[in-house]
Amino acid sequence: MYDFLIIGQGIAGTLLAEELLANQQSVFIIDKYHPNSSSNIATGIVNPITGRKLVKSFMIDELLPICDEVYSTAEKKFNKKFIFHQSIYKLFSSQEDIAIWNKRKIDPEYTAYMSDIVYIKNEQVNNRLGAGIINNCFWLDVPLFIATYRNYFIENKLLLDEVFDFNELKIDNTIQYKNIEAKHIIFCEGYKAIENPLFNFIPFTTAKGEFLVFKSDELKLESILNKNFIVLPKGNNLYSIGSTFVWNDIEEVVTPSSKKELTDKLSKIVNCSYTIVEEKAGIRPTIKDRRPVIGCLPSHRNVHIFNGLGTKGVSLTPYFSKYLVQNLLHGQKIRNEVSINRFLDTKVI
Repeated sequence: MYDFLIIGQGIAGTLLAEELLANQQSVFIIDKYHPNSSSNIATGIVNPITGRKLVKSFMIDELLPICDEVYSTAEKKFNKKFIFHQSIYKLFSSQEDIAIWNKRKIDPEYTAYMSDIVYIKNEQVNNRLGAGIINNCFWLDVPLFIATYRNYFIENKLLLDEVFDFNELKIDNTIQYKNIEAKHIIFCEGYKAIENPLFNFIPFTTAKGEFLVFKSDELKLESILNKNFIVLPKGNNLYSIGSTFVWNDIEEVVTPSSKKELTDKLSKIVNCSYTIVEEKAGIRPTIKDRRPVIGCLPSHRNVHIFNGLGTKGVSLTPYFSKYLVQNLLHGQKIRNEVSINRFLDTKVI
């Protein structure tokens, strides 16, 4: 019998499994490989300062140290490079943007993340009004990270590559799935949670993200650009641009309109020739309040969910995987803003 059966091996399932293993728990994962899962196509950027009003991301002060710890540990474990620290240059569109920046950067809560305004010394970048530098940013090579862990789980006989069949699930004092028995089951399914009959009271919706990868020998960009979308240098003259938000569309292809939207935005901030070499689209799970959802079913205390991390999965998951394990093993109470309780009439967790 396993301690925990985990459904899904995106970034949530991966890091949760790793944290449980680190706490001497036995785990088994069921996940059907899907090349267009949100984890497999994610750009993986962590930006501490977001939006037009330049506000700090949810819990970012607490999240960043855990991110460094978790991803650096994984690099040492596998002797691979996953995490890349790069500043983000926030390109200004108006004098109002500049005024907001100057006000924010003198706030003690923001000084660690925001620097003075600069002009990018690159003839291919249009930055007539300059740019503010956002510090303490990084991006994770999520596809490599997930693939590396997948191989590790398979080699250690901890993962079954198949679609989870709810008809084969039996819930009692223990969890039975075909010939697998476990004390607990945790669903980390990404957007597939919208099809989960056990958690159909959670108001999940879907947001398709579309990305393009282009190659340019002219651009020579070393830092990330942000002007209502992201240009990410990935090395070898390759750049990722994105993403779009398309609601309630689960067709995993880049639409012509979205491709035009991205290339039109790109043409406004860079002046160079390029060739599009890849188009990627993936579906993210999201909830209206943009917060994770963590907890167990009131009727079955051994049936859990860990989902709703959305576009901030790279920054949220290291912290909340540890947080959930503390709940599972030591009874730590789940904070209301991420608890499944917010979707229940009876507060029982």
